[in-house]
Amino acid sequence: MPNSKESLVLAISGSEEVQIALEELLERAEFKLVIREDPDGAANAAHDLLPDAILLDWEEEAGSLEICRRLRSDRQLKAASLIVMVETGNRKAKAQALAAGADDFINKPFDALEVLARLRTLTRLRHYDRMLSELERFKWMTHHAQEGYLLLDEVFTIQYANERAINMLNLPEDPLGLDFIEAAQANYVARPQETWQAWPTDPSPCFLMRPENVNARAFWMVLESLDTSIGAESQRIVRLRDVTEKMSIYHDVRRFHDTITHKLRTPVSLLATSVSLINSQLERLSDEEIRELMKTAGQGAERLVWQVRDVLTYIDAPLSINLGELVALAQIHEMAANIKERFGIRQVSLSMPEHMAETRIPLTPDALELILSEALENSKKFHPESMPVVEIKISQIGLEQVEIQIADNGVTLSAEQLAWAWLPYFQGEKAFTGELPGMGLGFPLMATIIWGAGGSLRFNNRTDGPGVKISMRLPVARQET
Repeated sequence: MPNSKESLVLAISGSEEVQIALEELLERAEFKLVIREDPDGAANAAHDLLPDAILLDWEEEAGSLEICRRLRSDRQLKAASLIVMVETGNRKAKAQALAAGADDFINKPFDALEVLARLRTLTRLRHYDRMLSELERFKWMTHHAQEGYLLLDEVFTIQYANERAINMLNLPEDPLGLDFIEAAQANYVARPQETWQAWPTDPSPCFLMRPENVNARAFWMVLESLDTSIGAESQRIVRLRDVTEKMSIYHDVRRFHDTITHKLRTPVSLLATSVSLINSQLERLSDEEIRELMKTAGQGAERLVWQVRDVLTYIDAPLSINLGELVALAQIHEMAANIKERFGIRQVSLSMPEHMAETRIPLTPDALELILSEALENSKKFHPESMPVVEIKISQIGLEQVEIQIADNGVTLSAEQLAWAWLPYFQGEKAFTGELPGMGLGFPLMATIIWGAGGSLRFNNRTDGPGVKISMRLPVARQET
C-alpha cells in the first residue's frame, strides 16, 4: 500500500480557516500539502505539480465549477483524485461537482477522520491504477525485448519473467514463485564472486557464466538490477544481457584463423614436402620412392582442392541456384543412393508420393545434391557411432509448396547448439582431434541456397526420439509454356 508521506495533496481554498485546519491535519498524517488561494493559479500549479489528490474548496462566487471542469480536462491530471469540499446540505453544488468530474466530496465543516479516510482511500486506488498501468507497460516492453527481464519481490522471488529470461536461465514455463538466486546458481557461476555475494543488498552489475563443457563453449550474461517501489512494496527489476560474443570475440577470431590455417596447412604441407623432396633428391630416389611421393603430393593437392572448394562454394552459393535445368523430385532417389555410398551411411530411406515424381523445384540438380550431401554428411559426422539411420520424407504442402524432411537418429542438441548451426565457420563439436572434421559451412550453405530459391528452412530436435530433423520448404517451379 502507498505510504501517506509519498502522497502530494494540493488544496485550493481562499479560506484561511480551511487552510489552517488542513495544515494541522495533514501534517500529522504526514501527507505533503501544497496550498493555493488563487483558483486560476492553482490550475496551473496542479499541471506542474501532478499531485496525487486535489482538495477544492467549493465557492460558487469564486468560479469553482469552472475550475473543477478545467482540472478534469487536463490530461496530465487524469490520475489525480479530485475531492470537493461542499457546505452540508448544498445538494446542487454536490451534483454540479460530480457532473464536472469530481471523484468525491466532503461536507463542510469537515470531519478530520472523514478527510483522512477519503484521501487515503482515493490515493490508494490511484496508486493501484498507476501500478497496474506501469506493470502492463513494463510487460509489453519486455515481451518484445531481446534481453531477459525479471521482476523480483523483496525476498528475490520471481514475480514476472519474460520469455527471453526463461530461456536464458532455463526456467520452467511458469516460473512465478521461484527463488531467483537459486535458479541463477543452478546453471551459472557468478563473477566476481564478491559482487554476487553482496548482490542482495547492493545490486551492482555482475556476470553470470555457464562454464564450458564437452558440447558447448562458455556462455556469459551481464546481470543488471534496479531497486524500485510499487506501492509500499520493494521490487527489484533484473535485466539479463547476452554478452557471450563480446567476451569471446577475440577467441572466436583466433579460432577462425586457426581453423582455416589448420585445414589448409595439412594438404599444403603434404603437397609442398613431397614436391620439394622430389626436386632436391630426384637423382637419388628410386622409381618406387618417386611414385610414393607423387601419390602423397596428389593426395595433398586433392585435399587442398576440396578444402578451398568448400569455402568458395559457400561464398558463391547463390550463383548455383539458377544455372541449369531445374531438378525433378524423382532424381532424389539416385542422388540419395550415391551420397549414401560415398559417405558409407548404413541406411537411407526415402518416401514420396508417386504423383510427385515429376514435380520440379527451383534448384538445379547440383544445388540439390549439394544440400543433400551436407545434410547426410553431418548425420554421419555427429552420430555417436557414425552409423546413422536417415529418413528422407517428401510431401506436398497445398498446391504451391514441397516439403523435404531429413531426419536422423543421432544426438539431441541443446538450444544453444541449434542456434550455432546457423553460424558460418562455426564448429559444433568442441573436441580437437587433430584435423577438424569440417569448417562449419554445411547448414549456412544450405540456408543460403534454399532462401535464395524462395524457400524456408528449419532445424530442430526430433520429438519422437534422439536426433535432429531438417525441414525444407520450396515453391513448386512453374512450368514454362
